[in-house]
Amino acid sequence: MDKTQLLGLLTGVLFGFALHRAGFSRCGLVMRGLAFRDFTMLKVMLTAIAVGMVGAAVLATFAPDVAHLKIKSLYVWGVLVGGLVFGVGMAIAGYCPGTALVGLGGGVRDGLLAVAGGLLGAFAFILAYPTLEPILIQPLDLGKLTLHETLRLPYLPTALVVAAMLGGIVVWLNRLEAKARA
Repeated sequence: MDKTQLLGLLTGVLFGFALHRAGFSRCGLVMRGLAFRDFTMLKVMLTAIAVGMVGAAVLATFAPDVAHLKIKSLYVWGVLVGGLVFGVGMAIAGYCPGTALVGLGGGVRDGLLAVAGGLLGAFAFILAYPTLEPILIQPLDLGKLTLHETLRLPYLPTALVVAAMLGGIVVWLNRLEAKARA
């Protein structure tokens, strides 16, 4: 195992521990989020997206030899149908993939079942892919789109603006929750 892999493993273990301590190993947090009663998970995801986006933009701007961004093609039908299947699975399981792994690592049986279901779904998709490709992948393939390229703006400022918008949403959600508790 090289240093990069060791750093990735250590970061993943620490992140998983933090999520476990924050209560992400139980499906109730996800279920309350899906019922719009608790925005904790949404706030964590928005914050992670903002930090990751800015981090990737900083690396791509100042250390392009370190950052290896692999942009995937935007398959509109695949994203819509895949998102629907993903969302239904998440609602049924009460976990997203990350929280299912945290639950599994924390010894929660529901986490094991959610991970097993996710792996089974991935396997089913592999088997169905040849049939689904002409229906969901080939039509409406918009190519490798990025927001900053579409807007013809520099990457880092675009990432900073979007991150600020996501941060604003997190602040608004905090205020909304505080108002509901009062």
